[in-house]
Amino acid sequence: MSSNKQHLSYGRQRGVVLAVVLVVLVVMMLGSVSLLNSVDTSALLSGNIGFKRDSINSAGGGLNKAFEAMKSASFQKYQDSVAGCPPPAGTGAACTAASEWAKLNFYPRVLETDENGIPLIIKSKTQFDAKFNKIAPVKVNGNEMRFLIERMCETYGPSSKVTCVLSTDSPLGGDKWADKPGSTASPVYRVTVRTDGVRNSQTYVQWNVTFLGE
Repeated sequence: MSSNKQHLSYGRQRGVVLAVVLVVLVVMMLGSVSLLNSVDTSALLSGNIGFKRDSINSAGGGLNKAFEAMKSASFQKYQDSVAGCPPPAGTGAACTAASEWAKLNFYPRVLETDENGIPLIIKSKTQFDAKFNKIAPVKVNGNEMRFLIERMCETYGPSSKVTCVLSTDSPLGGDKWADKPGSTASPVYRVTVRTDGVRNSQTYVQWNVTFLGE
């Protein structure tokens, strides 16, 4: 009788151990699956960060293209044009030089922006490409760059310290724009570059630039 009880006890112990082992195996399996998912997620995040960084670095190509437009004779000729323009509250569609501005991806006034200071028009590729369609997007390593130049002014026409943000350096009359009577200063321009990259990455980079005297 005692021997039978011992066999039953051993059988129960083996049954308990087997159940515990099975539970441990299940826990280990779930842990392994979780670890694999974690590794996959980390690799995906690392890859996305890399693509994002690459798209930011590529934005320089869009900035260089903007510089080309700003150095052109057309930019110097038409940026101060006020012919046909409505009052400051207008859209500028009636301006005689509006078509010339569009060819340069340029607007002589500050455009409406979102809360981060990004012009709304460049956030929509469809709207941007419909309005500024003469300069093709810059394409480098799978990244596509579009640029927009805004003159930091509230009105059309020649820039002035009353209506525009001006640089502190002067092309004429001294090292500072107010050094001598008659000195002039270059307006400040905001260049926004939108980069559409791999894995639907999208970045916006902005620079404030101006012309300096030789």
